[in-house]
Amino acid sequence: MTLHGEMVFPKLSRFDRNQEPCSLALPLPAGALSNPENFSIWDGDRALPCQTTVTSRWPDQSVRWLYVDFLVNLPGLKEKRLSWRLEPSKPPREGSAAVVVVDGAVRLESGVATLHLSSPGDILELRTGLVADGASERLLGDCHHPFWEDDSGTVWKAVLDQDGWQVVSPGPIHAIVQGRGKHQSEDGRRCFDFQLRLHAYAGKPWFQAEYRLLHAEEEAELLVRRIAWRWQAARPLSSAGQRAVARSNYRTQTRELSGNDGILEQEIDADWLLFESNEQMPETHYGTFWGDWREPGQFGLCLTVFQAQQIYPKALRVGADFLEADLYPASAAPLVWRQGIARTQRLLLYPHAGDLPLADANIRSLQYQMPDRPVLPASCYQQADVLENVWMNTSYQPLEAYLVQLADRRLRAYGMLHWGDAPDMDYTTQGRGRGKFVWCNNEYDMPHAAMLMYARNGERRMLDYLLVAGEHQMDVDVCHYSPNPHRRGAQLIHSADHVSGGATPSHQWVEGLLDLYHVTANRDALETALGIGENLLLLLQQPSLQQPGGSSARETGWALRSLLALYRETGEQRWLDESKKIVQQFHVWQEEFGAWLSPYTNHTLIRVPFMIAVAASSLMRYYWLTSDAAVGELVVKAMDDLLAHTLGQDGRFFYKELPSLQQRGAGLYVLESLAYAWDLTRDAKYIRAGMPQLLATLAAAPNYGSGAKYAQENAVIWERGLSPKAFAMYSMPLLMFGRAAAEAGLLVDDSTSGNA
Repeated sequence: MTLHGEMVFPKLSRFDRNQEPCSLALPLPAGALSNPENFSIWDGDRALPCQTTVTSRWPDQSVRWLYVDFLVNLPGLKEKRLSWRLEPSKPPREGSAAVVVVDGAVRLESGVATLHLSSPGDILELRTGLVADGASERLLGDCHHPFWEDDSGTVWKAVLDQDGWQVVSPGPIHAIVQGRGKHQSEDGRRCFDFQLRLHAYAGKPWFQAEYRLLHAEEEAELLVRRIAWRWQAARPLSSAGQRAVARSNYRTQTRELSGNDGILEQEIDADWLLFESNEQMPETHYGTFWGDWREPGQFGLCLTVFQAQQIYPKALRVGADFLEADLYPASAAPLVWRQGIARTQRLLLYPHAGDLPLADANIRSLQYQMPDRPVLPASCYQQADVLENVWMNTSYQPLEAYLVQLADRRLRAYGMLHWGDAPDMDYTTQGRGRGKFVWCNNEYDMPHAAMLMYARNGERRMLDYLLVAGEHQMDVDVCHYSPNPHRRGAQLIHSADHVSGGATPSHQWVEGLLDLYHVTANRDALETALGIGENLLLLLQQPSLQQPGGSSARETGWALRSLLALYRETGEQRWLDESKKIVQQFHVWQEEFGAWLSPYTNHTLIRVPFMIAVAASSLMRYYWLTSDAAVGELVVKAMDDLLAHTLGQDGRFFYKELPSLQQRGAGLYVLESLAYAWDLTRDAKYIRAGMPQLLATLAAAPNYGSGAKYAQENAVIWERGLSPKAFAMYSMPLLMFGRAAAEAGLLVDDSTSGNA
């Protein structure tokens, strides 16, 4: 059993980063680690300070996923290699972060800076203190507070609820507190839920704020004119005061203002994005956006908005006695915020000495936008057995290149509620949005597809694709509130405005959300996945889903995949019990009709290869968990039936069995289920049957798009290729079939000809 391993920090900054706060999400095999205290990270022969959180356990209660915060010295212009061991250590204590409660008052400490937090029931305010060279705390007399403004001009300030602050992580490396509440107007009305999560890091003067807004009101829509985070200084700047605002793409452009007259402003809007060239993958980095206020010889504050360009519009205003970040500026058209939608935005709050060079503030801001992340070898994920078996025994470069291009060359959308998703132009041109964009809503689980790619190739941007898409799914694609219980907690189907569609079992996915939880330890992702599960349990009670043949095979097929993922994650029997009902239904369906036939016209029941393949692939996941031989036989029968009835003479599968629908277009999920038939039988006929489709797919290069940008529906669209649905839909089938074909000896890499 593996008791140690390595990680590498790729070369990133040209500057040394001393005691840099970093994190690691480590998968472990069953039985390897029971007590997280028996874990350590080493830099050569020196143990590093670290803090562990178990995010998932195996059925034997050993650790499946371990999230680790640690401090490390990273050299400029060099990579850094560390090792991890399943053994305890006693690293030297070098400062600590903590949540401190004294007489009911809560403060967040890093050892060199402090945030004093407001009391339950009060307007949410944060006050800053600095500690220099072991001296006593120096309170700055300042105040941070968030608010929003509606279309009538009413200002709503965040008010902490009576539950007050909850400790998410006590430290000592990374301390986190969280508070919830509603915004309140001056006349006492309350509207718009919020969650504020605050982070402190040992020995560092900066704090991260995660401000999440959620529309849980009875109104179908709220018109938002402005959302802002305001920092109010205790007194105005003197005539020697300094202010600056900055934004960057390639090199940071900084504007400065001396003295205490006027207001310094900076904005990012659609026009700026349309006419600015950016060649970076924006999930990993686009640029930065910060404002700074300082009194020389005393103190200052630098505030950075995370991914401001991507989640545009944004604005900064720095006055003589304040610094404001407009998370949605009043200069933009009012934002229609629909019921059930949430959105998280992040800021770096950096109180500093008044003589801190602006260049240093800029470097920290850039580091915040693109932090160092350690990379584990693919063998670590493979040996831990925490993901599907997508590990090939030979490299087939045409397949690898195709998948990387699909992942990278995607349609993207910048915008407050759009970043992390994109419209699907096929759905849109079909008229499904009645003239508006039809947003994918992360259909087919884009986050999980990105996780699989990251585990296989270790390329940093794949992890960032997971983080960005997963957060959009968690915030926007899932309905967090509705008076309709069939919508509440559901991931909504691809639709206009993200949420105009309904909820159905065939369009809800949780594996990527669970990945997001494992790699970030953010329990919002886990709770969102569990909420989807609760919604599925309710939807599955509908009469059409209780009878075999009452719906398409994908309806309960996709639901089965999500329920099984939740069972693996939690071990709760109810998820498996509901899965057993679905499995039994597929048995009866097969016996009654001879195949998983679906209703189409009023007088037909037909085979739909794509939907049957989805069901077979989900049943295979049940087989992995239970080793139920009868389920394995069911998968093989389904594939034999498809080969007999839906495979054309050209070696490709029909779209649907009906004579009017026998054009080729079954998609690639049939390849995944053929791979499982191979796994169960070791009969190469299933691989040979899928090879024409595989080779035809790889021979047709993905649509790379024009690269054009245009503004529409409060979004800036970047036409970089197909919608994210394509990557999400193709990756698992191609990986599974490629792996099986390599095992069968039918996939041989020939780099010169590209033939198999």
